[in-house]
Amino acid sequence: MGPSSLTMPSSEETPRRRLTGAVVPAVAAAAVAAVATLAFIGLNERGEIAEAPPENCIIEGADEVGGPIELVDSNGRIITQADFAGEPAVIYFGFTHCPDICPTTMYTLAEALNLPGAPDVRTGLISVDPARDTLDVMGAYAATEGFPPGLLGLTGSVAQIDAAKQSFRVYAAQAPIVGAAPDVYNVDHSSLAYVMDGQWRTRSIVRTTGATPEQFARCIAVGLDAAEAP
Repeated sequence: MGPSSLTMPSSEETPRRRLTGAVVPAVAAAAVAAVATLAFIGLNERGEIAEAPPENCIIEGADEVGGPIELVDSNGRIITQADFAGEPAVIYFGFTHCPDICPTTMYTLAEALNLPGAPDVRTGLISVDPARDTLDVMGAYAATEGFPPGLLGLTGSVAQIDAAKQSFRVYAAQAPIVGAAPDVYNVDHSSLAYVMDGQWRTRSIVRTTGATPEQFARCIAVGLDAAEAP
């Protein structure tokens, strides 16, 4: 899989295999172009020589993804994009009962931000399972040892979560478990981390499945460097 491609999870794959990323129209178009130029050096929007993006990192088209949010933190406080004003952030959509990819992503992100010279960013986890991810549950999960310090757990009503998912083109669908009670289920979802600049614009997107801490940190840095370019 190329460094700038996204794949839509298949409805027949297991949750641990298919949490790889929803197809984002704008980003998918960029991925097609990237495949054609893989292993080559291209031109950036100013016509200058530009290096290919890091592995598991999407740059082209990233700024067409994302938008306003209105969610609730574990203290019951309403959180919007205005609360991130002037502060770069990495935002991830997941859920507290996630068996694999969510905790793995949080651990990897924490390692990435602990590397020498890593960017100083805020981190946020937005639930895709508001029915089970109550304020208390999200607060406790965000404080998991090994997760990024200060991780902000965000949940809300179904309408609030759906609006945030739509803004970021997030795929998420409840996946029943055969023989289990109705409230015992998985949620299949895309696994992308969105690097936001201080003006809440998406500057790069990390394909978290298989990403190393070094790749994660590099993608964050490249995205924020682009935000500072004239």
